[in-house]
Amino acid sequence: MTSENTLDTIKSALNSQSKALDLCDRGLTELPPEIGQLHQLVALSLSGNALSHLPPEIGQLQNLKLLDLEWNEFDEFPPEILQLSQLRELYISGNLLTQIPVDLHQLSYLEKLHVNNNRLRDLPPDLSKLFSLRELSLRDNQLRAIPETFYRLTRLRNFSLRQNCLSEFPPAICNLENLHSLSLSHNPIGGIPGDISRLQHLRQLALGFNQLEQLPSELYQLKQLKQLYLNDNQIQELLPEIKHLSSLTELYLYNNQIRELPQEIGELQNLKTLSLSGNHLDGLPSSLAQLVQLRSLAVSSNQFSEFPAVIGQLQQLEELALGGNNFEGFPAELLQLKHLKNLALWDNPLGSLPPEMTQLQDLEILNVRNTQLNQFPEELAKMPKLKYLYIDNNPLATLPNEVVEAGSEAVLAYQKVQPDLSPD
Repeated sequence: MTSENTLDTIKSALNSQSKALDLCDRGLTELPPEIGQLHQLVALSLSGNALSHLPPEIGQLQNLKLLDLEWNEFDEFPPEILQLSQLRELYISGNLLTQIPVDLHQLSYLEKLHVNNNRLRDLPPDLSKLFSLRELSLRDNQLRAIPETFYRLTRLRNFSLRQNCLSEFPPAICNLENLHSLSLSHNPIGGIPGDISRLQHLRQLALGFNQLEQLPSELYQLKQLKQLYLNDNQIQELLPEIKHLSSLTELYLYNNQIRELPQEIGELQNLKTLSLSGNHLDGLPSSLAQLVQLRSLAVSSNQFSEFPAVIGQLQQLEELALGGNNFEGFPAELLQLKHLKNLALWDNPLGSLPPEMTQLQDLEILNVRNTQLNQFPEELAKMPKLKYLYIDNNPLATLPNEVVEAGSEAVLAYQKVQPDLSPD
């Protein structure tokens, strides 16, 4: 957008007394000083441009409550922002910032602050004077610690430090007792302090992609927790106390070192998603059958030499991932799961698929790659909802290679046009 077009847009906003102005993705390198005439503005969006500074006149927007400067080229925090005394929301992610100004706390009404995808190495202690702050997102930076003074941010509900350089769980976080959501994923954190039990309002906790080997018993005291992400760590066991996480609806433990699940996991009556792929499980506890709300179960890439029969009792399952194990033959118990929509059995020596698979009338996705199939069941082509069929890397005698390589639609279409050779 040319400067002339930008001026026209500003003039139009002035004439109409618009309270919101969107100048996103316009290729702007400069913001005209005329922006200061829009005293009525409440929201100004400037993301996706090439701005590296702001005109002093922007400080005249004393009614501005939302400012979006994401994905520009600011290498220094624009000092003009500090004049916007009514600001509630500030988004400045995706820039080149190395520091946050020490006097940002002048924006005393600020409730949401996003400074993701920058180059921050540390934070000013006085940032903790933003007493109205409810949401703070600092992911994808280079932070190694947060100030101890952060315990003052008592109104904070949502806090993200995902993908930084934190080697320790910041102790100050355990004082933020109104937190609802906390993300510390993608950090080299090696342990969780027992004081985490103080976060009794926590609904979502993300600690994936760290270096955790053990979970403190205090973690299981977070009774309001609904979503727990512990994937991609080195966790070796779950304690029986997991039964106290009675509000959990989603539990992600894939890519760890877990060899056995406690029977108490069956007491998580609200659980709808359980992801355990990439562990060392060779069986599942019988109590799993008690998870009557479970819709999604992922146990691929474990060490099952036999199919865990308890899975057949999970009548509400819609998604089941069992690939990368070592059980032989198609498990007949799967035919009981009438609500299955997505079934992954890749890399198991099944040998064949039973014609009775047509009983799975809701099935939409079937992955049987590399399962030693030598014959394609014609009945699969008659399944009304099956759209995606992954069947390559099998010694199929009844399907031409070029059809298999062409993908799901080609395979199903080929089968539908084959003549019925069954006797009358």
